[in-house]
Amino acid sequence: MEAFQQYLMSEGYDKLSLAHTLSEIDSKNDPEEEPFKSKYKAREILIEIKDKLKELLEEQNKSELYRVFSAVLDLKLGINYVETEETHSGEESLNKCIDELEKYKCGKMGCNVFQTALNHLGILSCDQGDYPKALDRLEQAERLYHEFKRDVGGTPWAVEEFLKPPSDDKESLEPTRHSNFENTYTLSLYYMAQIFAKTGKTEKSALYCQVTLQRQLEYQQYDPVDWALNAATLSQYYITAEDFPKARHCLASASRIFEEVKSHGEDGQETLAQRKADIDRCWIKYGLNLMEVSRDKLYKEVENMDLEDKETKKLNGSHNEDNQQSEDGRVGESSSQSEECSDDMKHKMSARFNLELTSLEDQITCQYLQVFSDAREVFLMVQKWISSAKEFYSLDNHCSDYIELVQDHSRAFKLLAFYEMDMDRQCKMHKRRIDMLTATLNELNPQFYLLVCRQLMYEIAETYSTMLDLKLAIVETTGGTPNPHMVKKMNSLAQQSISQYQAYVESLKGGKPELPDKFDDMDVRPALVAMFCMGRLYSKILTPQLPERIANMQKSLDCYKFLVDYCKKNPDAEAIVKSEVSICAEMVELIPLKMAQAQLSGGS
Repeated sequence: MEAFQQYLMSEGYDKLSLAHTLSEIDSKNDPEEEPFKSKYKAREILIEIKDKLKELLEEQNKSELYRVFSAVLDLKLGINYVETEETHSGEESLNKCIDELEKYKCGKMGCNVFQTALNHLGILSCDQGDYPKALDRLEQAERLYHEFKRDVGGTPWAVEEFLKPPSDDKESLEPTRHSNFENTYTLSLYYMAQIFAKTGKTEKSALYCQVTLQRQLEYQQYDPVDWALNAATLSQYYITAEDFPKARHCLASASRIFEEVKSHGEDGQETLAQRKADIDRCWIKYGLNLMEVSRDKLYKEVENMDLEDKETKKLNGSHNEDNQQSEDGRVGESSSQSEECSDDMKHKMSARFNLELTSLEDQITCQYLQVFSDAREVFLMVQKWISSAKEFYSLDNHCSDYIELVQDHSRAFKLLAFYEMDMDRQCKMHKRRIDMLTATLNELNPQFYLLVCRQLMYEIAETYSTMLDLKLAIVETTGGTPNPHMVKKMNSLAQQSISQYQAYVESLKGGKPELPDKFDDMDVRPALVAMFCMGRLYSKILTPQLPERIANMQKSLDCYKFLVDYCKKNPDAEAIVKSEVSICAEMVELIPLKMAQAQLSGGS
């Protein structure tokens, strides 16, 4: 072993340093026609040193240090092969590293090397789509970390220690090893979070992601931009789970860490502007979902109040007991199906990031909204974030993203209108929606943005229809007869809604004179509902002239009949519009009778 150590000191470490420089620095400047030129040179050096190791040492002299050193070379070669897209050879070298170290994996020399190799094998299997195998490797790395902490203690040697001369700075050695050991474990958790996400285990993915972020903060090993984006992304899981306190905490943490970012150069500034806009958009989703979930809970409370008396009568002693047993069974079933996570991991998931976030968290509530003043405060923050995000996602440079922001703004007004008791003010909010959606639609070329144009047409049509219903409700509330101005306004709303629905339906023709006999699957329900809504809207147009009334009845009948006939020709569609088709069938029978009656009465 002494001969090999002399070789390392005389030239081996210099060659290892050169291999590192070639692989990590020089490779970034390799020509396009030879993208792996420097990495190939680095590989040659690693193979040369590995051959020298075999040459200088007899089999019986292969100590633990030799075997770990040899495994480190296999690890570096495996990484090199993977980076040069030779994944089969890379996997072979990484497995050689694992096999060599099986006996020493819980030793201070071999533990971190074994950890690192398992991480790389996990990544490789994940990239190959073999998620069970990838997870198995990473779970081995996770268990090894805990076994070493429990059974050995202290910290293992770092991989890089084997590739350079021994350090004289003994004081910094232990902290460096500790940091490296913990960071390798953090990477294991991070990769596991990605695999859980890919396999649909969202709860475990969120858990491992949060623990990863906590550890990165604890050990000060993070890139502020990446950390902030990961925290903002994690918030979306909590939003989906309707855990708004945790979602807000993640977003506030993302914003706080993003403040640490310092950019360099124009390219850096643009990237940071985009990342800031992305975090703004996560805040937007938070606000919109808080408003929507609060609305749905209020709806549910009203429904429960309506059903309260009926439910009370149904519940007698024995039934209550049976129901409780049934409910307990469902709870137990749900619990058994939930994703298994260790108590330690769940405790870490419930912990907050160690950051001062008061000012950021106080800007928006995490409690369910009850009244208009609550909703308005959330709405104003959402509107602020939308304006901020539009600074980067402009119509000219990021059209699709800009349109999504406009749709978010429209949705914010729609949700706010729910909390507003005054119907006139509700109408004004919906008018704001129409103005912004129409302005955006007018800027788009349907040839390039057909699907988006259809979305906007449909939403504009629905909004005009909502305004019409509000105007009719105002008339009904006052108990009077609408004046000519009101009639004209309501008719205009109906016509504009019909016009947008018709534009949507026309877009489904695909340049042909007639609608297709069968719509695409994704278009069936919206197309048929559009026809149903137009039928309803024609019936709401107020006119004293009999010919116009008859004409509108006929148009209404045509719309209802289209839906009924379509479902006869395409029976599968009936289930998609079950409630609408039954109403249409009734109207197809009823409207001709009304038309005949109107003609007989002469419009009186």
